[in-house]
Amino acid sequence: MNESPRIAITLGDPTGIGPEVVAKALSQPGLAEDAALFVVGAPGVLDRALDLVGSGLRARSVDDTSDAPSPGLVNVISPNEDDGLAALPYGQTSPRAGAAAVEWASAAARLAMEGAVDAIATAPISKEAVRLAGHEDFGHQEIYQHLAGVPRVLTMLLTNGLNVVHLTTHHPLRDAAIHVTRERVLEALRLTHGFFTAHGVPDPRIGVAALNPHGGEAGLIGSEEIEEIRPAVQDANAEGIDATGPVPADSIFGQAIEGRYDAVLAMYHDQGHIAVKVHDWAASITLNIGLPFLRTSVDHGTAFDIAGKGIADPTGMIEAIRYAAEVSRTGRLPSPRQA
Repeated sequence: MNESPRIAITLGDPTGIGPEVVAKALSQPGLAEDAALFVVGAPGVLDRALDLVGSGLRARSVDDTSDAPSPGLVNVISPNEDDGLAALPYGQTSPRAGAAAVEWASAAARLAMEGAVDAIATAPISKEAVRLAGHEDFGHQEIYQHLAGVPRVLTMLLTNGLNVVHLTTHHPLRDAAIHVTRERVLEALRLTHGFFTAHGVPDPRIGVAALNPHGGEAGLIGSEEIEEIRPAVQDANAEGIDATGPVPADSIFGQAIEGRYDAVLAMYHDQGHIAVKVHDWAASITLNIGLPFLRTSVDHGTAFDIAGKGIADPTGMIEAIRYAAEVSRTGRLPSPRQA
């Protein structure tokens, strides 16, 4: 593992709170001691955010990750011209901002796939702005899956003592059940098992959440548990994967917090997100499983309602950077609070 890993940090949507939380994170004492940090974005956008938070740091344009950090300066790799991005008003959805956010996210991925950085920590983008900019891939996960050319990527939310992998994410709730199939659940269990074993957890215990209330009540409140989820768990067990379930969703997350599982496989977006955010939202971060590089992220959106006010909480950004640096350095999965 690298003694001093190189971490690319994207600014996210320039009109949201992304630049602010990045600026606050970079101003955090000690954050850059164990990693070489490179911002991917526009120097003017970062400088505006640094001024907003009263930081003495300034942005410095660099061409690549060979430039060593300098005291008081933040190395910024800019894949495009600023083109007035720093003048865009905070809190307003903008196709120009959406286009820039995608370009920065894509540039960071290319750096990772070329081996120029060891991991990526991303600030939030606006899916609406990205779509207005003409992009079909409107979220980080979709963008990175397309760029990497991999068949399946899973989202894992993690916070102090709770790791939750999601079978589905950006689907309307009425469609989520369609994706709960034996094949997809088994594939998710394989990916989760492989990711944890590759990062220092030799025999990960995976709890599998039920889809329906009370686990379907033996088919009285839904049949997915009987027809899809339980057979997938049995298939995984036959392959040597320590999977348990389906367990009713109102019980499984508490069991995981108590230490029964190393990860929980949730069936849909809010089932897993609510559990993580209620448990410890401030320190929660996102991680993708299935990409050829490590990508962490804040677990919140662009918060246009408070953008530009200087009051955004940088805890998630700090945790995402620390976690990326720790995993890159050790090859192991720590708790976000231990990163």
